[in-house]
This record gives sequence, C-alpha cells and structure tokens, in this order.
Amino acid sequence: MRIEIAPILEAFDDAIALVEDPEQRARLQRVLRAAAPAVESAATGIVRAMAAEVNEVAGGAVHAEVVHGADGPELRVEARSPMEPSSTAPDLEFDASEIERLTLRLPSELKEIAAIAAQQAGVSLNAWLTRVVSQEAGRRRGRAGRGTGRSDHGVSQTLKGWIG
Repeated sequence: MRIEIAPILEAFDDAIALVEDPEQRARLQRVLRAAAPAVESAATGIVRAMAAEVNEVAGGAVHAEVVHGADGPELRVEARSPMEPSSTAPDLEFDASEIERLTLRLPSELKEIAAIAAQQAGVSLNAWLTRVVSQEAGRRRGRAGRGTGRSDHGVSQTLKGWIG
C-alpha cells in the first residue's frame, strides 16, 4: 500500500484559498510544496511506528514494514503461518529423551483447520501443534523472562519433547 501524502497536502487547499492576496496565497502554496518531503517523512515515520506496534502485538502472526519502492514509501503486510520462523520468537531448547503425552480437547472445526495447516506445512498435526506451542511459549518467555531462561516465578522455561 503506497503511503500517499497528496491528500494531506490537499487538506490545506481550502485554508489557502481563504487568503485574499494572490501573492500571499502563491507564497503559501510554494511553502507547502517545499514542505512535501518533510510531510512525507513524517507520514512515513507514523506508519513505521504503527507497523512496529502491529508486529509486536501480532506476535509473529503478521509482519508489517515500510519499504521504499520506485513510487515512494509503501506499507507491506504479510501474514505468516505458525510454521514460519518468526524473528520475535526465540529458539527454545528441547530434550528429545523426555516425551510426555497430553490429551488436548479441541472443537472439531478447529482440529480440522489445524490439520489442514499442518498438511500445508508438510508435517504431522503433532509436529505442527508442537511448533505452534513452542513459538508462543518462546514469545511469552521473551516478554516475561527477557532472556533469563526463567519466568518471574523462577520456573525454568525450557520445553522438553519431540519436534518432527
């Protein structure tokens, strides 16, 4: 999505039209045109800050960024599947020698959706769910433990189990 500044600059047209002196009006229009790069920079900065907030809140489910293309700055947003690596999810250590069984109750529709996502990712449903849980736990660990390896309650955050 292109970041358009023309509507921002055009918003001043009605105010400038109120200036009766043609020379004064022309000067204001020149000032406004000269300010266009600064307005574009400010608008891009606002969109960049919004993209950073979206990335933080989305927890890796989407990635938003401002890029500069041939036509100027644009916002790009892409959805990420839970199987894609996320820069916001730290890697967690696993001990493959200790595996625990977990009975998980899901609505049938959700199980079908998860099974389709796993199939699209080319892994088993178990491997897909393990990865999703691992990534979410890694994100939460990054927020709460800040890389200490322990939560606020002193409990180790290392996951144990098999990942396929």
